[in-house]
This record gives sequence, structure tokens and C-alpha cells, in this order.
Amino acid sequence: MNVETFEDLFGYQLQHAYYVERTHVELLSEMAADAPNEALGDCFDEHREQTDRQIDRLASVFEALGRQPRASRTRTIDGVVESWHQHGESADEPAVPTPLEIALMTERLEIRAYESLVMLAGRLAYADDVVEPLESNLAEERETLQALEELETELSVLETTAVEGT
Repeated sequence: MNVETFEDLFGYQLQHAYYVERTHVELLSEMAADAPNEALGDCFDEHREQTDRQIDRLASVFEALGRQPRASRTRTIDGVVESWHQHGESADEPAVPTPLEIALMTERLEIRAYESLVMLAGRLAYADDVVEPLESNLAEERETLQALEELETELSVLETTAVEGT
């Protein structure tokens, strides 16, 4: 795809966001099933449901633009998925990200994508039926990131307490 205008760039990034969310929903199912603790598993399950709704919102953006939903592969999320699969193969390997680290990486990736899409939609003066679903997805991604960061802090405190107690 040639990207020559802001509209082209928006369409290209929208396709990437659609691919990321569709890939992420599959990954979240795997991560929930294999989560190292119940709190993280529940978080992954809840976010999988939320991600399904985000995919629907992205489809509505395509529709508002008169386009068919189309996913365009992106290596970034493919790399995150590969990290998850490596985690399963070598859980003792310190260089492999933990499930929580993978979740945090994915949320940050999605936030950046939605920030860019919202900025471009504003610059292109797209109507609310394009902008509002993107803003909703962005807000949810930020909430999820905050919840994961709080969980990370809580787990870190528990781990530190356990180490000090031994």
C-alpha cells in the first residue's frame, strides 16, 4: 500500500490496529489459560471480552468510512505473540518476558496505535462515527494498562515480602 496522504496513513494504521486487536484476542485466550495466578488470568479474560468489543468498534470505523474491515499484518504484534510462545517453551529463561510484561507491552503498543489514529482522525476532520469508537478503545486500553501496572506493583510487593520473610 502506498501511503501518500494522511487519509492513506489513517487507513494503513487502521488496518494494523484491526490486525493487532484480532491477534491480541487470540493471545489473551492463551494467556488466560496459562496465567501464573488467578488475578492475572481473570485480568486476561476480562480484557479478551473488552478486546472483542474493540474489534467491533474498529469494524464500525471501517463501515463509517465505506470500507470493508481489513487486517494488515504487523511484525510488532507478531513479535509479542512469539515472545509468549517462547515463554511457554522456556519458562526459566530470564531473557523471555513474563506474561505480565507481555501484557504491558501489548497495551502500550495498542495505546500508541490509538493515539495516532485519534490524532489523524482529528486532523482529517472525520465525523464522530469514526472518532468516538477510537477514543473509546483508547480509553479502555489506558484503563487496562493502569490495572496491569497496579497488579505489577502488587505482585512486586508480595514477591519482596516473601523474599524478606525467608
